[in-house]
Amino acid sequence: MLVRVQRYPVVGPIFEDLFSAERQIGSLFNNLLGTGGLSRAHTFPAIDHAEYENESILVAEMPGVKKEDVKISLENRFLTISGERKAQELPEGSSWVRNEVDAGEFGRSIELSHAVDADKITAEMEDGILRVVLPKPEAVRPREIRLH
Repeated sequence: MLVRVQRYPVVGPIFEDLFSAERQIGSLFNNLLGTGGLSRAHTFPAIDHAEYENESILVAEMPGVKKEDVKISLENRFLTISGERKAQELPEGSSWVRNEVDAGEFGRSIELSHAVDADKITAEMEDGILRVVLPKPEAVRPREIRLH
């Protein structure tokens, strides 16, 4: 005996168009109100930040961004990464089938949990991965106090 189980969608094809229209209207309102773009802008670039005894290391993923298009600044414990991801050019007579990769200017700031020795910051970028080393000043590094 063969049994057909259909879990999703529970509604028939008649309602597919209705739900599709609802999704499109929701998307339109998100774009008009800026909430759709805000979410993407807030999370680009994606960042990992780890703190160690003498430094912290920040890694940011920026596929498609060239290192000459990236700017890094530090001000009052706020590290800012900004730049531009250039739009991909299509040859004449071509058109996008799907275009989901955002292009344009971006910027992201994070508050650091420790003071930084600004003169010793290093940064490198390879294959769309930015790595910033943020050394702690000697004055705030942990020390062992010896008893005399």
